Amino acid sequence: MADSVSQNSFEKLLALLDASDREAAGASYEALRARLVRFFEWRGCETPEELADTVFDRLLKKIGEGEEIQNVTAYAATVARFVFKESRRNPAVFAESIDENPAAAGIAARETAEPDAAGDRRFTCLEKCLGTFDAETRRLLIAYYDTDERTMIATRKRLAESLAVSLNTLRIRVCRLKSRLEGCVRDCCNGSGE
Repeated sequence: MADSVSQNSFEKLLALLDASDREAAGASYEALRARLVRFFEWRGCETPEELADTVFDRLLKKIGEGEEIQNVTAYAATVARFVFKESRRNPAVFAESIDENPAAAGIAARETAEPDAAGDRRFTCLEKCLGTFDAETRRLLIAYYDTDERTMIATRKRLAESLAVSLNTLRIRVCRLKSRLEGCVRDCCNGSGE
């Protein structure tokens, strides 16, 4: 019974990706999976493919429960952020479901309320532009910005110490990198970065 539910959920996922062409839906699935794997690789995860599979497991579970998902890519990106944070926070509790975290469910619902082609384009451009930086620079940008408000100052101080620079030097370095990244994303979204 569980296999048929899972298969049914997978069929629905493919239909969400492309209802008119199953082959195109399969290609979209593979492209989304590749993006998720890169998402986890860029964050230095040891098992990016397993984490991408976890995202799909949760996505299929939601589809099986009847969740209305308008934008699969945005929904998967939201789930991926939670999977990443869970994997960092406590690997033993990693399997916690998004259902058990009301804040996660609320954010996911907001992000999937309407299809957002511009958001998909920005996400694709962000991935492309991050790919132009070397691995160390990507890690720096992600480490600097991927924190919550409560721990932001302490995290950034530790980051500056690990790089043997002052906090102000770190801020200036990241500000310059962010400016380059924003320019690249803007050009890409406007079509001049293709």
